[in-house]
Amino acid sequence: MYLERCINIITLEKAKVRFTNNYFEMNRATIDRILIKAVRAYTFNTPIPRGKHRAYLLALKFCKTIPDKMSAETKDGRKFSVHLKTGMQTTVYFLGEYEKALTEIVKSTLREGDVCLDVGANFGWYTSLFQKYCGKSAEIHAFEPVPPTFEELERNFELMGKPSNVHINNLALGDSFDELTINLFEGLSTGHASLSNQGRDDTISYSCRIVPLDSYLEEKKVGEVNFVKVDIEGAELMFLKGAEKLFKQKVPPIWLMEMARQQTGNFGYLPNDLLNFMSERADYDFYRVDEPGTKLVKFGKFDVDDIGANVICMPRGCYEDRMKSLKNYLA
Repeated sequence: MYLERCINIITLEKAKVRFTNNYFEMNRATIDRILIKAVRAYTFNTPIPRGKHRAYLLALKFCKTIPDKMSAETKDGRKFSVHLKTGMQTTVYFLGEYEKALTEIVKSTLREGDVCLDVGANFGWYTSLFQKYCGKSAEIHAFEPVPPTFEELERNFELMGKPSNVHINNLALGDSFDELTINLFEGLSTGHASLSNQGRDDTISYSCRIVPLDSYLEEKKVGEVNFVKVDIEGAELMFLKGAEKLFKQKVPPIWLMEMARQQTGNFGYLPNDLLNFMSERADYDFYRVDEPGTKLVKFGKFDVDDIGANVICMPRGCYEDRMKSLKNYLA
């Protein structure tokens, strides 16, 4: 009987410890969430730019339990579900912005009713941007092949109100019909997902379907495309080879494309090969984006030791009204 009572007491004490620990964890999670929201209230609203980044980075460093999902509204009123753990979406939550320079420049090129493609849509920043600034008469097609990232895109599509003119696709675009492996990497955000394993052994791999854009456009009966954003970590040349229809349009589209030497090198080519491919098919002017200065710098080719850049590609002699809108950004 005495032994039984001791066992019961020990069991009760263990239960108390578990309850105390759980309560502390719950309490700490609440404190962390309150802290994060308080810091956002400051960083989002203050007109003083100095110190904002440091403030939210210190807050995140202090937190023991960073929430998986937080709701955020941008400066222009768009809504997102964001993950603060990856580091990719922190500016969306704390500042209400993302890739500020690129976003400003893209907004200046968009017009009501545009047909836009978001290739490598990730969590949907540019998909949402197209939907807001091109209006209900626009047509937007987004492509995101990584299954868990596509789930994020789906959540943010729901926050857009599931507009009927926005079409999200869990597939990759390339030069053939295939089933390939796409990889995430330990310690890197989902924005670095790649069809190349980059010679690393810390990959988290997923199977994804790949189709040529030409086939997709024909199947969906998509008309002439006005704007294409492409950020697919080095697979850009493979994508272009399956997108010949875009260069045969009466007016070729405007492009925002990442041309980065490290990423293209994983596929055995250089950023200049992208410029050459496009120039052989249509008459384009190329502008590299100076993101710190929010400037467009016209250029012809990348230097040998150039790491690359995000590039705006404008069909020469076309979209003159849009070029006027970019006048203040030209270096």
